[in-house]
Amino acid sequence: MVPKSGTRIPKLQTRLSEADFCHTIGQALQAELGGSRRAAKTVMAWTGVSGRTARLWLLGASSPSGRHLVLLATYCRPVLVAMLAWAGHDRAIIGVELETVEARLAELLASVRSLRELDK
Repeated sequence: MVPKSGTRIPKLQTRLSEADFCHTIGQALQAELGGSRRAAKTVMAWTGVSGRTARLWLLGASSPSGRHLVLLATYCRPVLVAMLAWAGHDRAIIGVELETVEARLAELLASVRSLRELDK
């Protein structure tokens, strides 16, 4: 028998049904890739799944396994954000979003600097 250690595991605020899970993954993938055939091919390249499986994920009709979910989160930021939200790690989401904002700001700054060089 395992003794109780007193460590409490926090309860999730929301229940996640299989249908909601599938739908959210599909939305996250479409937000990143769109809904074209190219999107399915990209998912296939990221995860090594068949075209049919990739299309089902994009449509939100089925969900990826754990390994495939991790691969999707590696390449697709909206999937990572969804995973962190489900796990209740809202502070980590802020870090992920800040990284995206910083990268975009760096791109914009480089564009402004190149425009300044043209003015000279």
